[in-house]
Amino acid sequence: MKNIKKNEGFTLLEILLYMVIATIVLFAIMSFSMQIFGTNSKSLNMQEIGTNMDFISNKISTSIQSASSINVASCVFDNDAGKLSLNMTDVNKSPTEIYMQGETIYLKEGAGNAVKINSDFVKCAQLKFTRITQLKTPDMVIVDMECEPIHDDMTPVVQKLKIHTSISLRR
Repeated sequence: MKNIKKNEGFTLLEILLYMVIATIVLFAIMSFSMQIFGTNSKSLNMQEIGTNMDFISNKISTSIQSASSINVASCVFDNDAGKLSLNMTDVNKSPTEIYMQGETIYLKEGAGNAVKINSDFVKCAQLKFTRITQLKTPDMVIVDMECEPIHDDMTPVVQKLKIHTSISLRR
């Protein structure tokens, strides 16, 4: 009897089938990885916006609560690019102005220079002040703010954060 040895190896069809399966698995892994990176980016954007809006809100609240009165003649109320001018008890900080120019929010105290109070990674679309007055009560200011991240990578989803709060002067 003759011993016939069969060549042990892969056929071309088997190799192609394995390559198709490997490509599908690698594509699934890449898609999953991209989703994780996208979620991380969104989370970082929202954290940056939240931190900035907290900082801006605290600055505005502190300024309003420290004010002796509102300088109504220099204010722009009920406008998306509003301006608030406050008379302060500290002469060096009077008037204190809070306003939006372009996509940036500024705080100007007295004769000093205006200081940008939002970060370079956040742009603001709205800073609206509404004045509420009632007899025998301190003036109240309603602040509406809307900010979003500045995207360098042009991600398709833009997260916006809005704040609506009311702050009264302490007299």
